[in-house]
Amino acid sequence: MRKVYIILMFCITACSTPKSYFTTDIRKKVEGITDINKLQYYVDRDVELRRELSSGEINVTSGKVKFENGKYIHIILLKRYTPGICTKVYNNSIDISFEVGDGKKITFGVSDNYANSIYQIFATEWTTTKYGYGKIGKVTYDDKIYYIQPAGANAQLMIKKSIIDKLKIEKRVMPGIKVK
Repeated sequence: MRKVYIILMFCITACSTPKSYFTTDIRKKVEGITDINKLQYYVDRDVELRRELSSGEINVTSGKVKFENGKYIHIILLKRYTPGICTKVYNNSIDISFEVGDGKKITFGVSDNYANSIYQIFATEWTTTKYGYGKIGKVTYDDKIYYIQPAGANAQLMIKKSIIDKLKIEKRVMPGIKVK
């Protein structure tokens, strides 16, 4: 029994790679060495996308459909630490895809290019919820309008910490030369 416990603990620790937030500083360092499209990205929290369906749209290809308050709601859930890839790069933002398909991307970026700003989820429009307890973001996903629910409104982008460790810069001090 003890052997099984040790093996299980080893598997759990081996599978959980430490992650770090993707910032403007890290992006600059990575771009100097490699293409940021080659990095593995993760989202730091669950993000739920919702949209109201018309009566002719009840059949959907992915996600789930709920019947709430007399309306059909299509829900797509992006779970915390889901791996994604960069599909397009902009000045202050990048598109990340967490599933295969054209238009199936979420934009993460920084409002201003401040030093060490963390890349977070972008929306074309943000509104306060009905009761003022959070904000809802409007995004286009898979060529349809969805709304990011308040719990995912501040989702941020992460990468493996091992990548950052590889970016450490070696420094040395010049010893100088004395006149003979």
